[in-house]
Amino acid sequence: MTRRTWTTVALGALLLLADDAYAAITGQIDARLVITASCQVSSGTGDVPGSPVSDPGVLDFGQQGPTWSRPINASLSDRADDPLHVSCNSSVSGFTVTINGGLNGDGTTRRLSNGRQTIPYRLFVDASGTDSYRIGQQRNFAATNGTQVPIPVFGSVVANTRAVPAGIYTDILTITLDW
Repeated sequence: MTRRTWTTVALGALLLLADDAYAAITGQIDARLVITASCQVSSGTGDVPGSPVSDPGVLDFGQQGPTWSRPINASLSDRADDPLHVSCNSSVSGFTVTINGGLNGDGTTRRLSNGRQTIPYRLFVDASGTDSYRIGQQRNFAATNGTQVPIPVFGSVVANTRAVPAGIYTDILTITLDW
């Protein structure tokens, strides 16, 4: 090999290296968002979209003496911020709401409890108390795209003329939304 040939070969290798050093590689990034047919449950202004409602409300029946001759009523809509409501996208035309019997219920009656002592109560869809949420019964609601559909929940402790021991009577209900 002559010196001139060697120089040409060496320069060609350097040019190859130089081209690779400045070469650009291109590719693609795929971006996507999947919106499912769904509803969002909210019970106030601080709810995060897509998150379960951690505190849908309290049926606060207030304070009472040991007896009462009329039912004691409460409502989730009595909340200071917002009542329980649902918003669905256009893929959902309706949903159902089911409320269980609570921790103290016996399968047929919901009960507030203070240890062994219990007080029966009922849940209603309407304030007048004519349309009840039966234990485990699904209630149908129509959904309109983006419209907030209120979920009315009214409670009523039945009248009681027998003296009840003092204490705090509670129950925990589970509300289920299906679409």
